Amino acid sequence: MNDQTESQLLERITTCVEQRSVQGARELIDETPNAVIAEVMNELNLEQQLTFLRLLKTADAAELFSYLDDEVQKNLAQSFSEDWGMKLLQSLQSDELADILDELPANVTSKILAYTPLDRRQELNKLLQYGDDQVGSIMSIDISSVFEQYTCEQALNKIRRDYQKKGAELVHYYYVVDSSAKLLGVLTLEEILFADPNAKIADIYSPVTSVTAYDKKEDAAKIFSDHDMSVLPVTNKEKRLIGMITSDDVIDVINEETTHNLHHLAGITKNKYESEYLKTPWYRLTKTRLLWTFVSLLFASLIHILLVVLSNKLTGGLSLQSLFILGLVPTTIILATLFGLQTNSQVSRALSLEEVDVHTDFKKVIGKEVLVGLLLGVFVFVLNFSFLASLHAAFGNFQIFLTQTILALAALSALILFVSAIFATLLGALIPLVLAKKNKDPNAWPVVLITNIVNLLMTAPMFFVLLI
Repeated sequence: MNDQTESQLLERITTCVEQRSVQGARELIDETPNAVIAEVMNELNLEQQLTFLRLLKTADAAELFSYLDDEVQKNLAQSFSEDWGMKLLQSLQSDELADILDELPANVTSKILAYTPLDRRQELNKLLQYGDDQVGSIMSIDISSVFEQYTCEQALNKIRRDYQKKGAELVHYYYVVDSSAKLLGVLTLEEILFADPNAKIADIYSPVTSVTAYDKKEDAAKIFSDHDMSVLPVTNKEKRLIGMITSDDVIDVINEETTHNLHHLAGITKNKYESEYLKTPWYRLTKTRLLWTFVSLLFASLIHILLVVLSNKLTGGLSLQSLFILGLVPTTIILATLFGLQTNSQVSRALSLEEVDVHTDFKKVIGKEVLVGLLLGVFVFVLNFSFLASLHAAFGNFQIFLTQTILALAALSALILFVSAIFATLLGALIPLVLAKKNKDPNAWPVVLITNIVNLLMTAPMFFVLLI
């Protein structure tokens, strides 16, 4: 959706809200895909979002609600205090409602569950018991299955009833079970439709691969890939059919796993509030980078100690200035490489997934990364100064360390790392953004090239100081 179309759609939605136009809102929902409307609605305030949803039929509002961002869904659900809001939530698929309940405060969850019919409440409680990494946490339980003893006509009638009365999902594949609900096989809707109405389901279904609700989501994703499937049945430990997962669910799993692996390689810790780049506050971005910054600085300080000891032994002693610069070079290289890699991986990923529009979000990204760089700079400034204090207190003359010269050199070293943090973070974000703005692949420049540029620019002045 281009900027002009987005602005026009935003104007239409705003007009519907201001005029309380039921007809306008319902015409809009009929003309425009839900995903497109949801993208624009994410930009509205809470009151506008609520008003627009109230203008729609409950079923349409629930469908649109399911496309909204997780944070928007959470805020809306917390604001529902009337029957209309509760009915909207009850119109969601069970797995979608369970995901929302899992993010809400306990008192709000209790209120929603109290409004929920007993049989569905029991189903939701089961879904909420699964771990985040288990298949059960993403499966849909609103499905229709057919018994092996059915005829094709009976199977079609059951599928129709389940859809009309229970809101079962309409899919391409339907699973065959025995009288105890044990999974036997699968057949397509076409096979049921075009077979003789009196043909037995037992004679036409095919074997099927399944997963249990307790299997890892990544294992299910591998089965999807290996078997080229669009849906996969989910069973309990007794092999009884309890749900299914779709390719859409698995795409989300693959994205999560890819992001986790990419961040792990870049020294970024997992963020439990994981969301799109622009929607992640700068302080949370900083928090994900602190652990490996500390570890890297610790190792860099150990290298500093080794270099000081070795240089003293080989040369018979170096000047204080030379010792500080000698130890600062590897520290700067290690940290600048880490900062450039961390920033580049997050910004490049956001560009690749189109979470960031390089034309409209350029300044937002740069501003966010400058703030992250400043905070990381303060972090390494304090730690580096502390490490140097401990180092020279342990290996040097403690009285000498208290002199202004030592304090000044330690502060200067920490200041250089502070500048390196800001510069490396800024460059790590700037390069992929500039490449994307020129319609080139944001990953066209290897990360190693970016880090080498940062290292050269930050260490060259140190050698110049050392020579003079």
